Amino acid sequence: MKRYMAHLLKGAEIRTQRFLDSQVRMPDHPMYGGIHSTILEAKPTIYALATAVAVYVNQDSSFFHQKELYETINLALDFVGRTQRDDGSFDFPSCNFKSAPDTSFCFKRLFAAYRLLVKYDDRTPEMALLQKKYQALMHRALGAIAEGGFHTPNHRWGITAALMQGAGLFREETDFAGQLKKRAEQYLAEGIDGDEYGEYAERSTGNYNAVVNNAMMALFQETGDDSFLGYVRRNLHMMLLYIDPDDTIFTQNSTRQDRGKQEHPDKYFYQYLYVCSREENPEFDAAAHKIIRDNMERGDLAPDCLHIIMNHDEMMSHHFEHYGFLEEYRQFFPNSGVLRVKKPEYGYTVLNGKSAFLFFKRKAMMLAVKLGESYCDIRNFIPQKIQAEEGHCELEATAHGWYYLPFREPQGTSDWWKMDHGKREKLVNSTVKTTVQIHELKDGLELTVKAEGLSGLPMRLEILIDTGVVLENDGFYLKAGAGEGLILRKGSLRLEEDGTAMEIGPGFGEHEFQGHYSGEELNTSGYTIYCNAYTPFEKKFRIRVIGGRQTRKRF
Repeated sequence: MKRYMAHLLKGAEIRTQRFLDSQVRMPDHPMYGGIHSTILEAKPTIYALATAVAVYVNQDSSFFHQKELYETINLALDFVGRTQRDDGSFDFPSCNFKSAPDTSFCFKRLFAAYRLLVKYDDRTPEMALLQKKYQALMHRALGAIAEGGFHTPNHRWGITAALMQGAGLFREETDFAGQLKKRAEQYLAEGIDGDEYGEYAERSTGNYNAVVNNAMMALFQETGDDSFLGYVRRNLHMMLLYIDPDDTIFTQNSTRQDRGKQEHPDKYFYQYLYVCSREENPEFDAAAHKIIRDNMERGDLAPDCLHIIMNHDEMMSHHFEHYGFLEEYRQFFPNSGVLRVKKPEYGYTVLNGKSAFLFFKRKAMMLAVKLGESYCDIRNFIPQKIQAEEGHCELEATAHGWYYLPFREPQGTSDWWKMDHGKREKLVNSTVKTTVQIHELKDGLELTVKAEGLSGLPMRLEILIDTGVVLENDGFYLKAGAGEGLILRKGSLRLEEDGTAMEIGPGFGEHEFQGHYSGEELNTSGYTIYCNAYTPFEKKFRIRVIGGRQTRKRF
């Protein structure tokens, strides 16, 4: 870890210098007693302080015991105190006020920084003053955390972790510590929302999985109960099954704001390191090593976790023995209806309950597949059922065409918006059953799309790709533009991006209808390739990986 500790330290120093520079540029910043034009929020300062404290107490840092940094930390803590409400809470000013969960997230960094001040205490009055200020902030915050509530599943565990950490920190105040533990036990009585596959309720691979893991690690450290660390182990293994062929995280199944975002798993680095530094785990050792080494080689800023690693000697002294993510995997997650597959040449994901039900990826090039179905109140085929077997997956959904019927009894109003339309009877006069079978090929996938029931419904297979992708066949060559599209009536189409290529087809184009005017999911940021047919139909469509242009004869 020695090489990577230097990288982490450099990243922390850069963040700290930015923190210092921001105060120089803003002489009216509230920590200096002035009036600032932005919304007051303590959290960014608290987070920056944890990093600043780490470099302040680190003997290898250029900021080690630097007077300017000490003074800024001291002033920043005063600002945090002034921002803290009378009940001890902090706000998340974009939406949450007197927020226990956001206060718990602030507490997490306050606690980590305080532990560093204690671990690296040099017995000076300056260090004692910082410790005293941190203690006061945390003590006040814990009251608000214990009394408050939450919004989302992960909030519960951030709150619970803070309560247990606070109970340990202030154990000599027996009544106070007892109240914190009692409240934590109420949350724990609900049961942790992690299943046997490692999934948490929010399915948030891009963010909140890491937040919950952090809380579980804290609960393990405070209680010694290995079952908490078990949730971390299972989730971290699951996360390896959510790493795409280009080493980024698949997030399309998330229920939170990280859905669709593409990022590297840097925020999980210290979590893999924490587990593999405590116990032999080659899989996690390899993952942690790959995350941090790849981060360095990309030239990215190091993950912001120096304040965590410096609190654990075994993490700082860990010696990596392995490197890499899983080269191949196949895992079906029945609780969330997700099939994840990675093969040497490509990877793909099938999602139940989503309009974009298939994502296919080769290296960094990805396409998504949907079925447009403008039928009564339906706009897209959304799978209601998924079955997964070795090399094969099947999705199924049934939609109905319906109409309201007149009320049988007077409703006491002629105002449409005051009528309870849920009481109306419906006439169902047609049905469409759609089945999509996905078969693995050596070089890709074959889709069999079958729609039966109502005749004459114009449906469309939609292939969504990024802008800038080159599309060509024997008849044309073009670059995909945002919000644009074409109908592939027959034959195949070659797609290429940065030397990576796929071939899709054969096309079919029985009509030109591209969606209803109301409620349609528009692909305004990407490009859409349509294959269109009237029901009933059964069509086959292939997605294959092929060589890039450099391997083909140029025309």
